[in-house]
Amino acid sequence: MLIYTSNVKGGDFLNKKVLVGLTSLALVFSAQTAFAKGGELETEIISNENTITLDWNGTGDKYEVYSDGKLLWKGTESKYVHKNLKPRSPQEYDIVSYENGKRKEMVSVDTTTLPEQRISTQDVSDEDMPDPLKTEEHIDSTINDNVLTLKLRGKIQDDFDGKIEVYKDDELIDNNAGTTFVDDEVESGKTYVYKFVVMKKLSPAEIEKVNEEFENRGQKLSFNQVKDYYYRPYEYIKAVKIPEKNEKMNSLAWEPPVGPHSNQIGIKYRTFIPTKYAPAKSIITGWIGQDKFGGDNRSFSFSGGSHRTQTEAVARFTSSGSTTYFKKNVNYTKLYDKNGKFKKQRKPTDKNITFTQGKKDKSMDYFVIKHDAKVGFNDFGLATPSIDYTAGVVAYKNGRVTVSGTRDQAPSHEMYAYIPYSDVMVTLFRASNKGFNYLFPPMPSAKMSINIRL
Repeated sequence: MLIYTSNVKGGDFLNKKVLVGLTSLALVFSAQTAFAKGGELETEIISNENTITLDWNGTGDKYEVYSDGKLLWKGTESKYVHKNLKPRSPQEYDIVSYENGKRKEMVSVDTTTLPEQRISTQDVSDEDMPDPLKTEEHIDSTINDNVLTLKLRGKIQDDFDGKIEVYKDDELIDNNAGTTFVDDEVESGKTYVYKFVVMKKLSPAEIEKVNEEFENRGQKLSFNQVKDYYYRPYEYIKAVKIPEKNEKMNSLAWEPPVGPHSNQIGIKYRTFIPTKYAPAKSIITGWIGQDKFGGDNRSFSFSGGSHRTQTEAVARFTSSGSTTYFKKNVNYTKLYDKNGKFKKQRKPTDKNITFTQGKKDKSMDYFVIKHDAKVGFNDFGLATPSIDYTAGVVAYKNGRVTVSGTRDQAPSHEMYAYIPYSDVMVTLFRASNKGFNYLFPPMPSAKMSINIRL
């Protein structure tokens, strides 16, 4: 069993958030605690493989605990233990307090049980396959009166300077946060995507390979580049709806890889070059001359514009089980001269973009997408890097989606979850191109861990 407790720490942004609306309250911060503007209801979350314990402070004389709109428990005690749960199963709760027969306040909780110590998933034998069912890290969230508290739990440690960065909708809002973050600048009816970024140092062998790569290029690694090349970013992402509100998605010139059905969840992953052109020598080591590869010349988009590669998977749930549909697409690599005059094009192979089915049943569907895509041609036998990522996805019938895996930090990457043939879509992450040198194997990839509910 793991019990997480910590102090909230952070920069000016976090200090301001805690002070607004809470200046009259003396609060003890625990790892999974919800705070309300003027409210008093706080809860601690204690998780193990098969149970979740909610232990809250006594703000009333009677309490009720709900999950998915169903009453789980009611009584006068300020503690509830949810038993007989599956390992690594997401859970949502609403704790309601009453005083003198009248409803006083409510706190909403989003958490998960811990993974089983030894778990096997059928048809997926590769030890390197990312599996969200095994991931210990998770972001718990509690909401009380439009105050959101996020708690990143698991084995979390920043190796660079001990500081954790927190992003809200891709905007850095705290560069010195702890594992607990409070945001009271949220609005009902909106969806927010939060990202905790922790830097983990590469192994000595990996660092040596990075140094060798720079030496082979005749370059020296500067002090300001140490963080970028000696450390791997671990990204923990969670989308929170306050309350649920659907986002519109552009569906022009795009169709899901499967027809309409009453219960299905889709995943889309796109890679693209945001500029109109990219110097060929910036992508292929040893390329001589001023030739350019064509880019996609766009910003982030669910379905608009072109892409280098795109993969999609849809999990369909029925009364007898679940079925997964997979689709992949790669676009032509186009070569231009230094003046932008078209020279030739060639379509890359998609044989190294693969789908592997894992465990699935009537309530969940686990699969892995492995992506290894090169440029369309290489006439001179030079080293050609690949766009690599591996995403392990678990889609749940109730709309929950969890993702874990790794990705290159070039070019731009974006990932979405959606319900086919509807306007329901959530951005899982959007990552800008950090530089094409990140396509080469010695350079650190990024780790991702995502948890959302559609």
